[in-house]
Amino acid sequence: MNPELLIWFIPTIAAVSLVPGMCMMLALSLGISEGYRRTLWMMLGELLGVALVVSVSVWLLQNMMAFNMQWFRGLMVLGALYLLWIARQLWISEPQLQGAGEMGNLSAYALLTLGFVTAVMNPKGWAFMLALLPGFLVQGDSLAQQILAVLMVILVTEFLSMSLYALGGQWLRQRLSGGSGIRWLNKVAAGMMVVVSTLVLF
Repeated sequence: MNPELLIWFIPTIAAVSLVPGMCMMLALSLGISEGYRRTLWMMLGELLGVALVVSVSVWLLQNMMAFNMQWFRGLMVLGALYLLWIARQLWISEPQLQGAGEMGNLSAYALLTLGFVTAVMNPKGWAFMLALLPGFLVQGDSLAQQILAVLMVILVTEFLSMSLYALGGQWLRQRLSGGSGIRWLNKVAAGMMVVVSTLVLF
């Protein structure tokens, strides 16, 4: 990517990533319910999903094609249902009083899948990439090098932003270390998950 464009691209991505959205709300929610270390599994899935969204967006831009919206809508519904199932698990879970490194009931695979599904089923993510990337891709330059630069900036920024939100969630959990406090935080996390699933649909 052109160095001058990169200088503008980095703060643009940083500003967008830090704004509360589906993935940041999910990181905060899981930071509360699972702790930062376990939320790293969700972050890995989210970063894989973002990498897929960026790659496919570039392919779409190059080929001037669009997804079959019926298929995409169906996938969005399945993703939203999965998020609601996770919300239910959080809502009915009993308070966990272990240390921060031991908290959480979701498996690593469930967290990985949750992050991937949320990233891929985020309509705003697709719209943002399709709207933003053409302004930063230079015709005639190596497409592979440009995509690599874009991915590096986006993935690093997303990881740092999610870490900030997840650590904030874990901090809240540690401040409310009693059973009733953790039960309340689990309800909050479940409610946030419902909000995320609603954003996926609408």
